[in-house]
Amino acid sequence: MFKKIALYFLFVLLFLLGKFIFLSFHADIFDAYAAADWFAVLWYGLPHDLTCAGYIMALPFVLHLAFIWYKGDWHRLFMIFWLRLTLLLVVIIHLSDLFLYGFWGFRIDQTALTYFMDSPWECISQAPVWMLALSPFLIFGLWWLLQRLFCLFYPERRKGTRVMLDTTRRRKWQSAAALLLCGLVFLAIRGGVTQSTMNVGRVYFSSEMPLNQAATNPMFSLFHSMAHKHKDFAQQYRFMSADEAAAAYAELNTPSASCAIALADSVLSDSVMADSLRHAPLLRTTRPDIVLLILESFSGTACPAVCPDADSTIMPTVNRIYREGIGFGNFFANSFRTDRGCAAILASYPGQPNNSVMKDQQRCNNLQYLSRRLRENGYATNFLYGGDVDFTNMRGFLTAGGFERIKGDADYPASERKAEWGVPDHIMFNHLYDEVARRDTMRPTFTVMLSLSSHEPFDVEYHHFDDDFVNSIAYADSCIGGFIERIRQTPAWDNLLIIGVADHAFASYPAGLQNHELRRYRIPFFWTGGAISGPRIIDTYGSQTDIAATLLAQMGIRHDDFNFSKDMLDDSIGHYAFYAFSDGFGLVTDSCRYIQDNAKSGQGLSGTDDPDGFAERCGKAYLQTLYDDLSRR
Repeated sequence: MFKKIALYFLFVLLFLLGKFIFLSFHADIFDAYAAADWFAVLWYGLPHDLTCAGYIMALPFVLHLAFIWYKGDWHRLFMIFWLRLTLLLVVIIHLSDLFLYGFWGFRIDQTALTYFMDSPWECISQAPVWMLALSPFLIFGLWWLLQRLFCLFYPERRKGTRVMLDTTRRRKWQSAAALLLCGLVFLAIRGGVTQSTMNVGRVYFSSEMPLNQAATNPMFSLFHSMAHKHKDFAQQYRFMSADEAAAAYAELNTPSASCAIALADSVLSDSVMADSLRHAPLLRTTRPDIVLLILESFSGTACPAVCPDADSTIMPTVNRIYREGIGFGNFFANSFRTDRGCAAILASYPGQPNNSVMKDQQRCNNLQYLSRRLRENGYATNFLYGGDVDFTNMRGFLTAGGFERIKGDADYPASERKAEWGVPDHIMFNHLYDEVARRDTMRPTFTVMLSLSSHEPFDVEYHHFDDDFVNSIAYADSCIGGFIERIRQTPAWDNLLIIGVADHAFASYPAGLQNHELRRYRIPFFWTGGAISGPRIIDTYGSQTDIAATLLAQMGIRHDDFNFSKDMLDDSIGHYAFYAFSDGFGLVTDSCRYIQDNAKSGQGLSGTDDPDGFAERCGKAYLQTLYDDLSRR
């Protein structure tokens, strides 16, 4: 029994060491914090470590009861097997979390496992080569060292044992002691004797989210999210009664008093001319040919037109479009991954904190699609992607969306698939040019292209910036510029509307950006082409889900059944942006903002500015309404 107690605390020490390694590995983030903060991470994260050690040692403690009454070598052999297995799991989870955090900005959870199980090669290929080469040696090297240390308590070979003749009375006392220790382990697993059981938010102690994330045990984060994966959507994120949620959601979608005053002041100060400009059509025609560019990881933090302090040399094409075309200045991504971004852009369905609607074919079949509505109004619909269109059930999603032609990497010559993810952007823009300039149909066309070169590992034939991500964004921007200059010289330009929008932003640019921060979700959204009526900047707050209603309204096409989409030029409705991150959400309007990690419920995160509680109440109502809708689909 004493060996198992020692092993329990050895696992706790191992988890504490893992936290210290995590803090050191991500020194670019955590060096900004004092030594006292590092110590606080270890101290406040200890409940998770005690719980995880309890889970690992629960079965050995229970089986010790059997060993008291049925002696034999089976117990030693089991312990060797159990320690080797669990230590391998510990090493794999901790190393995966260590590497993934730099890309995603949150601790490993069920999301990572889902993406890996869906397409393991696509996930592996985005990691740097050095990481892939080093990982097997790290995993098995650390595992070998740890199992040698832990198995000192249970050596592989027995050198002789002292046989003790246990009396029945002695065994009863041993059993009672073992039961007591089993109870203590259960309390460690449960998280104490309080009413609430152990959860992710139990270790949150700071207003700085990176410190809270560092305190989280990655094993607990992963298995806790897996255990809650299959909960009924209608039972998740219940913040208020159904009537209260409906009232707050309705209030959110009604113009605020401050907004109405601002509009009135604008009319008074700028006269009728300003009012007519605000309501002037964005398009010269109601049936343009449409090209929608979904741009991989195009962060607003790299675009001065969106974030004025950004480096102006990274996205010269997008910045020029903001001056010469139509640019949206307060536009946000709804989530943090491509599958969720595409669902928001093409189906006006907001991202969810713990779910990807694209992966659920049944629900995909019941969404409202921009592409399907355009097809109903005479459009030919095409989707181009240089990567695997079966990744995260994308083909099923696009088919449900009414796309008539879907082209992926397998539809292009092997000689063109030069990048890790497939066909690089400059080649794909050549194919897009052929599609648009030489279309063979009399129907208007809606063509979507999803770029890929600005995705990890950022392998592009372009070398102008030291930072790999920035270099890939600059490369993709140059591809956009080249395409626009070529297509401008063709007759197709006069009736062409080109829309560009990011699928999501990049988690790690600039360095130190936190996953929940508002600017993490700022993205470019622009219109250009011969079909636009003239240059304009639109500062209305909106997000990817608003693309469908805004475009369809300009085309005179019905869109009132797109429940989560708002016409950004309609002054009779409220304007805001909602975004979701792992188990959290943010809501921003022109006058307030609220950001919440649901593990730290009731406390707004850094960046919250909500003196009247409007954004908190309406943000919670929005998320609750979203999950009510999700449960019905």
